[in-house]
Amino acid sequence: MNQDTFINILFSRVERAAVTRALVFVNAGIFVLLAVVAMNPMQIPSDLLIRAGGNFAPLVQKGEEWRLFTALFLHGGLLHVGLNMLALHQAGQVVERLFGRVGFLVIYVAAGLLGNLASLWWKPGPVSVGASGAIFGVYGALLSYLLLQRGSVPVEIFREMRSGTLGFIGYSLFAGFSIPGIDNAAHLGGLIGGMVLGAAFAQPIVAPQPVRWLTPRTLTGLAVVAVLGAGLWQTAPQVVRKFEIDSAYQQTIQQFALEEQELLREQAALMEALRLRRVSEADAIDRLERDFIPRWDREINQLSWRQAPAGQDWQRDDLVHYATARRDALKALVQALETRQAVWIERSRTLQVQADNILLQMRLRKSTEAANR
Repeated sequence: MNQDTFINILFSRVERAAVTRALVFVNAGIFVLLAVVAMNPMQIPSDLLIRAGGNFAPLVQKGEEWRLFTALFLHGGLLHVGLNMLALHQAGQVVERLFGRVGFLVIYVAAGLLGNLASLWWKPGPVSVGASGAIFGVYGALLSYLLLQRGSVPVEIFREMRSGTLGFIGYSLFAGFSIPGIDNAAHLGGLIGGMVLGAAFAQPIVAPQPVRWLTPRTLTGLAVVAVLGAGLWQTAPQVVRKFEIDSAYQQTIQQFALEEQELLREQAALMEALRLRRVSEADAIDRLERDFIPRWDREINQLSWRQAPAGQDWQRDDLVHYATARRDALKALVQALETRQAVWIERSRTLQVQADNILLQMRLRKSTEAANR
């Protein structure tokens, strides 16, 4: 078969690669909307990607499995979406004509889902987005077709397609292993899914139908991809509980920081008013006992009962000691105002210095840990 005949048959199967163009349009359109919301097309924030439907393991495992699909249409920046859509447009037009519109769409979606499941299984922490897994599936299907139906493709076109396909796969995987932040698990999962389905679907270029859906080979390929996906889903590390602990702990820490600043500000204002005799000692004692000390007690209890993430127990314990020192300093101040004994004033000052030292030690430890990472 010569090149002209091959191209004529290819275009007679699918005159216009409508599915490929639609996928490029949808991906680009969604990216434009996110870029407008983020007001920065070069970098879409992770929290926005999660809200938009990114593949975020804690939420996926909590019942939002639909994120495995929606994440295929989200991208983290202009370069990300640009390179993906260029690769999709180039390979998609060929693969859509080889396997037909339905076959191409099945390969794209199934490979993309398998890629996202592989990402969930391999690294279930940060949000994962992008059409890369699906696009690797497209290239994997093309590679399988070239290997199994070599006689359907003219030698010149075969060599060109083979070189381009292997070059894309090899370079992309190398970049994924070399550059931090690239989700190579999704790439490999999508590639495997695409190669399996490509091998199952591949028909000679002169076959009346691009895919024979009810043949044992086709059904076996679909079953293999389904089994691989189910296996990845069942064996993926469960991170929901860890995420809930982390989220609750961070919320408690943030609330404590806000309350601590407000308490210190109000305490300073009360002490200044007492020094200037704008409030009486009796009123100051009453406010310390009825307002400030109970609020410190509440913060101590909330911190004490809150489970800390692994490796952060020290931070919670130090904050409890810090809040306890602040509270006890106020109790000593109440005793000083009531008894007018210097020992209680000194006790209050000592506890305040102790609290300040706890904070200083915490900051030094955080700085040391950050430097060692």
